[in-house]
Amino acid sequence: MLSPPETPSPAYLRFTQSMMIDYDKWREGAPYDLAALAGITTEERELLTGEICQRSSLDWRDVEALRALATPKAINRIGKAAEKQTDGAGIEAFRDEVETYGWTADIERRFIQKLEAAASMAGALDRLYDIAEAHPSRAVIAQIFRNARISSDHTVRYSMGALLLQLAGHVESRDVFDTDHRPHLLNLNSADYASCKAAVAWLQDKIATPKR
Repeated sequence: MLSPPETPSPAYLRFTQSMMIDYDKWREGAPYDLAALAGITTEERELLTGEICQRSSLDWRDVEALRALATPKAINRIGKAAEKQTDGAGIEAFRDEVETYGWTADIERRFIQKLEAAASMAGALDRLYDIAEAHPSRAVIAQIFRNARISSDHTVRYSMGALLLQLAGHVESRDVFDTDHRPHLLNLNSADYASCKAAVAWLQDKIATPKR
């Protein structure tokens, strides 16, 4: 860890205190105190940037903090997280690239790779789904459908199927729990081959007949 300033500002102390994440803060998804960054000195901005950037893997809070610090080093570190991480922090960082460069062929290719690596315990699903909802290209839809069919993560199969229903206009929200759709989505994970195959065919038909 880098040495703190000899006489830290109150804002610096507020922010570094907020960086101490205990179990309750982690469980509740408490962010760092980004508002405090408005009151730090230039030296403190560089120190905080260096401290966060030297972490081998960023947390989503770190990405938000680097985004707010906005030094060249911070922006560069966000780019590395976007390139290498597939967890929630990596997708949070990837959002910056989408906003900066737009929906290019390279961005789409990399996004599909991140969809392919989706895992329910990585904290990335909601961020991935928000991007997919904003950019439902043919290639993105194809990868989501592939995940709904063959992902080894049962939560991913169900939620990818639910996302497809939302994108096709069959449900208002991807948080699908109604009796018309839930049984089919659950069967995407059925150990019975016939039930699973029928669920995939049902989902494929829904995609082929969108309501919007």
